[in-house]
This record gives sequence, C-alpha cells and structure tokens, in this order.
Amino acid sequence: MKKNYTLSQQFAIIGLDGQSALQRSAAKAAVVRGIAVASLLEQVLLEGEAVVESCSAKLEAGLKEIGAMKRKEAACLEQETAKQLMTAGVLELIPDLLGCDMDYVTAGLELKAYRSDADLYLAIAEGLRGEILEEGAVTVECICLLWLLRESGCMHEIFSVREQEQIQERLVRLAASGDGEQAAAVAAVIWKQEFHKVGEQVIKSFLQGKRKLFQNPYLEGINLLFPFLDRRQSIFIDFVVLGTDVKQRRQAVAMYLSEKGHYVEEVKHATETLLRIDNMYYRIWPKTVVVNRIPIQGASLLPVYR
Repeated sequence: MKKNYTLSQQFAIIGLDGQSALQRSAAKAAVVRGIAVASLLEQVLLEGEAVVESCSAKLEAGLKEIGAMKRKEAACLEQETAKQLMTAGVLELIPDLLGCDMDYVTAGLELKAYRSDADLYLAIAEGLRGEILEEGAVTVECICLLWLLRESGCMHEIFSVREQEQIQERLVRLAASGDGEQAAAVAAVIWKQEFHKVGEQVIKSFLQGKRKLFQNPYLEGINLLFPFLDRRQSIFIDFVVLGTDVKQRRQAVAMYLSEKGHYVEEVKHATETLLRIDNMYYRIWPKTVVVNRIPIQGASLLPVYR
C-alpha cells in the first residue's frame, strides 16, 4: 500500500499525524523541515542512477538552505503537502485531542489536528520495523525514511529505545561495510548528517504551560539515543471518579472522546490496558486537580511512547 506514495508523502503521513493544523509548534516545525529534506532526497538520491558519493555536496548545500527556511515558506509547504494527502484520502482534519482537555473545553477553544489513515500509517510503520529489525536487505528508501524520522524526533513513536540501539548498530555497520551497494553508500552519506535543531527540544511552544502539569516517565532514567520531541499532549478530563473502577473510567473516557470525533479502542499491553486514540497509545489514571482551591476529579491521559 505504501509503495504508491513518495518518500516525502510517507514521511508526512507519519510526521503530521496528531500535529496541530492551526498552531505552530517545535514538533510540527521539525516535521515540515523533514518534508523539505525528503523532497531533497528524492531529487539527489532516489531519482535515476545517481552516483551517491557525488550527491554528498548537493545534500549538504540543500540541508543548509532548508535550515534557513522562513516560517512563511514552511507554512506553504505544510499546506501544500496536507492538501495533496487530503485529496488522496489519507489525511484528514479532526478536532485536536487537546481540545478535550478541561481547560480548553472551559475556554471554548476550537482546535484542529491532522489524522492520518490508520491502515496506511500502520503499513508504513510496520514495513519499516520489519525491514530494519529483521535479517535481510535494507532498501535505500528505508534508510532515508529512518533518517528523516530520527532527525524529526519521531523515532520514539515507532521504535523502543532498545530497537533504536539495534537500528544505530545496523546502519553504522552497513555504512562502514564499503561493499559498494547503493544502500551502504547512502547510509555512509546520510546517517552521519544532522538537520535537527537542538534548541527545539527546549523551545517554549504555546502548549508549554500544559506540560508543567504532567510528568512523562518515558524520559526518566533513559539515555536517549536519538533526538526526542514530545509530539503528543497530556490532557485532563473532568468527571466523577468516586465509586468507579478502572474499567468504568476507561469506558467513560472512551465514550467522551468518541463523541468528540476520535477513534478509541482498548488495547492490551503486557499487564495493563491502554487506550489507542486515533494512531497513538495513551495510559489513563485517576487524578484530582485543584482550581481556585476547588478539587476537581477526573482522569489524565499520558502519551505512551515505545
């Protein structure tokens, strides 16, 4: 299924999923830059019988130019890419999950986000996992897509930390093999290149205040191998918790989110049950927040990264 889409479109399907369609954020800026880089790769590496080594200079020059891309250019690229994918029926606009948070519901704000086709999203992600984590040949397209995901902070949604270590070891080994195959040559050229911006990991976006209300255990005690951007938002939904059990709370949250236009299902994961909301997994637990000294019961949803 994914073979019908270009490298930049495949990357956009993964990268734009769940991102705000109206507000700018560090995570979305990284994705849009990745779309531009994917288009560059299509020109210098994936078209024709180009000699990979001779493309290195073009790639470096292109990355420098993309790094200086203005906000207006980035916005135009985002809109153009989104329009193409929407026309193809594999991307849609939905209410942003953040709009279900108590603060945003109270404020009456209408937020929109992108949602990628679930089957295509899964096909691309599982295709990547199967190709890089299992024995066998690795294609140039796979290497390019992995690099784009790495540099845009998306790897953690598809691969666990241990799997990321395997990927790093395999691609470094492939790049150093010097066996003359195009995949090895491409790995040698691009895997050492970087286009992510370190500052984006600490930039305060319009949602930064919300993040202070939650702690993400994913980042505790983990030495992250690849760049990480928290692309999903924790939210708090207020409802009466007293007298309910875990299953009833999950069902209450699932019903509420479904009414708001989200796809929700319960998914077993080891010893716990997660909620799969659209294309992302969330952990749910009861919580009480205090607003103007008044305790409010409800449940918090926290993104679960691999």
